[in-house]
Amino acid sequence: MKYGRTLPARRLARAAARPTEAALPTPPRAARDADARRADRSIVIVSMVLLIVVFGLLVWTVADVLLLVFAGVLVGVFLRGLGDGVSALTGLSGRVSFGVVLVTLAAVLIVGGALLGNEMASQLDQLGPSLHLAWEKMLNGVYGYEWGRILFSERNLSAMLPEDGTWLTRLGDAFSMTIGAIAGLLIAVFIGVYGAATPTVYRHGLLLLAPAHARSRAREVLDTVTTTMRWWLIGTFARMAVVGLSVTVGLWLLDIQLALALGLIAFILDFVPYIGPVLAALPALLVAIATGPADAFYVLLLYLAVQMAENYVVTPLIDQYSVHLPPALTISAQVLLGALLGALGVVFATPLTAIALVLVRMLYVEEDAESPTGTQEVTPSPLSPQETGPPAQ
Repeated sequence: MKYGRTLPARRLARAAARPTEAALPTPPRAARDADARRADRSIVIVSMVLLIVVFGLLVWTVADVLLLVFAGVLVGVFLRGLGDGVSALTGLSGRVSFGVVLVTLAAVLIVGGALLGNEMASQLDQLGPSLHLAWEKMLNGVYGYEWGRILFSERNLSAMLPEDGTWLTRLGDAFSMTIGAIAGLLIAVFIGVYGAATPTVYRHGLLLLAPAHARSRAREVLDTVTTTMRWWLIGTFARMAVVGLSVTVGLWLLDIQLALALGLIAFILDFVPYIGPVLAALPALLVAIATGPADAFYVLLLYLAVQMAENYVVTPLIDQYSVHLPPALTISAQVLLGALLGALGVVFATPLTAIALVLVRMLYVEEDAESPTGTQEVTPSPLSPQETGPPAQ
C-alpha cells in the first residue's frame, strides 16, 4: 500500500518538473534569421535550376533557328572581313569597301553561272540515275562472288535496291528537302549582309547586355571571337577551294563522268572537317564503279591523295594564319552536336567549338591566372592569340 500510494505521487512530481511548451525557451533572433536566409537561398537555387532547365528546353526547341542565325553571323563576319581587307588595301571607307565586295561577289556569281551553270545543272540531273546504275552494278558484282553469296545468303539484294521509279521518287524527295536548305541559305545571307553593313549597331547592342563594370572585358572577348571566326572562315574556304579544284581536275584527267558536279560536292562537304571528305568520296566511287573497278581504284587513290595533301600540306600552311583545332576535340564536338541537333549540329560544330575555346581561355583560364589565388603559368590553348591572326612579320 505504501508503494501504491507513492508511485502516482512521484509521477505527478516528475510531470510538474518538466517545462511546458509555453515555458520552452524561444530561439534567438539570429538563429531565426539564419534559418530564413537558408530557406531563401534554397528557393533561389531551385528557381535558378528551373530557369536553366526551361531555358535549355527553349533553346533545344528553337535550335534550328538559332543555328540559322549563327550561319548568318558567320556570313556577316566573312563579308565584313572582306570589306575591311579592301578598305585596308585601297584606303576606301568601310561602306564603300563593303559595296565593292558585294558587287564583286555578285559579278563572280553571275559570270560563273553563265559559264558553268548549264553544265552544272545537267551533271546534277544525271547524278541521280548514274548513282542508281552504279549501285545496282556494285550489288550484282558482289553477289557474283562466292563470298558475296555467303555474306548475303539470308538477304535479297534485289529488295535492297528499289525499282527505277521508286529510286527516282526517293531521290526527288531527298532533293525536295534542298528547297528548305536553299531558303535557309538565303535567310542566312540576308542576315549576314545586313549585319555586315552596320556591324557597330549590333556590336553596341551586345555590349549593352553586359554589366557596366564588365563591358571593357566583354569588348575584348567579342573582338577576339570576331577575329577568330574571321580567320577560321578564311582558312576553311581556302581549304574548300583547294579540295574542290583538285578533285574536279583530277576526275577530269581520269575521264570520270560528272567531274564538275562531284567537284562541287567535294567543295561543299569539305566545310565539315573529317566527316565531309568521306561523304564526298562515296558518290565519286559509285560513279567510277559503273565504268570499271580500275577507275574506282584510281578515284580512291585520287581522294586519298587530295585528303593527305590537305591534312599535311594545305592545312598546316593555312593554320599559320587561321585557327587550329585538335582533331579529337573537333570530332567529339561533331558527334555530340550531331546527336543533339542533327545535321546542322555537325555542320556548325567546328566554329562553335572554336568560339567555346576562345570563351574558356579568356573568361576562365586567363581570369583565373590573374586572380590572387590563380596560377601564374598558363598552358597555351589551341587558340592562342598568335593563332587567331597572321603572324608578326
